Amino acid sequence: MHTRLVLGIAAPVLAVAGFIAAIVPDTDPDEREVTIPAGATLVAVLADPLSTARSLPGDEIELRTVEPLHVRGADDIPAGILIHGTVLEAVAGGRAEEAPAISVRFNEMEIDGDEHAIATEEYRFGTLVERVASRQLLLPAGERMSIRLTRPVTVEYHLAARAKAAE
Repeated sequence: MHTRLVLGIAAPVLAVAGFIAAIVPDTDPDEREVTIPAGATLVAVLADPLSTARSLPGDEIELRTVEPLHVRGADDIPAGILIHGTVLEAVAGGRAEEAPAISVRFNEMEIDGDEHAIATEEYRFGTLVERVASRQLLLPAGERMSIRLTRPVTVEYHLAARAKAAE
């Protein structure tokens, strides 16, 4: 009898709580959701150096945006977005006519701790001179890059949290 009484009280209380939760909107004034379109460019810097002497295919790389991301019709996403990528190739130069090169692809962005898959073209870094002075290529930490998305991605972010992270 006691179990019936508890269930008789608990069931309506839970139903009312569920109903209230369903009709009360999420009222976080700092939370935003936006779709970043294909073609958007993120300006970021390398967290660690990349080099043909030390980088290997499969190595993970990380960048952090240094400029806000402007999305038409939405609040800017403040700087500080983490961008993750993978080294595809790291080749030291051979003879004078063979230039060293590093290829990477970016596959994920992290905003407020949430990871979002992204698509970009392959980026290839190398020298464009006829005679190569060095057999190695180094992209130092802090190297600035512009990364262009090839597919749209929908993200959520908090304005206050992003502004603090960028400071």
